[in-house]
Amino acid sequence: MDYKIIRKENQKESSWAGGVSKELYIFPDGSTLNSPFNFRVSTATINKGAYTFTHFNNYKRLLILLKGHIKLEIDSNEYLLNPMSHIFFSGDSNTKSVAEEDSEDFNLIFKEDVELLTFHITDKNLSGEILSNKAINIFYNLENTKHIYINNNEYLLESGDTAIVCGNNFKVEGEGKGIVLSLNIK
Repeated sequence: MDYKIIRKENQKESSWAGGVSKELYIFPDGSTLNSPFNFRVSTATINKGAYTFTHFNNYKRLLILLKGHIKLEIDSNEYLLNPMSHIFFSGDSNTKSVAEEDSEDFNLIFKEDVELLTFHITDKNLSGEILSNKAINIFYNLENTKHIYINNNEYLLESGDTAIVCGNNFKVEGEGKGIVLSLNIK
């Protein structure tokens, strides 16, 4: 795979106890949550209330709160998350969330031997975000239409769209927020 654009309307939706999850990408292609996978990127709505997270033994997790406010209890330790805050934790952990309002998050679940090379939230003008050509690069667009350039071809990303690029440098240009991840499969 060189690259693919995953439009918001083409994301795979599934229900979970606390709302709806939208799978942005799972690697390798064709994997599922019930089969071995290297990593999965998704968003999820979190309805008001208390919920227990699914265990993902031998995986690590990154959760970024996009909207709302939640309290996470991870192995009896409490963490308060506000919009655009994040937390890393083990998929082996006993994790519960309490949401006082409807919320939304961005999730990365990745095997312990997958290396997270880059993770950041952009919130400014993008003047050429160039990422590794040795990794799987993910850009999730949070707002405003953005122009991205892959192999000198221009694409428009709407809010909620995702670009996955592997084996090529690419440049992201535009204004507003987005989440950038680069993952190296060892």
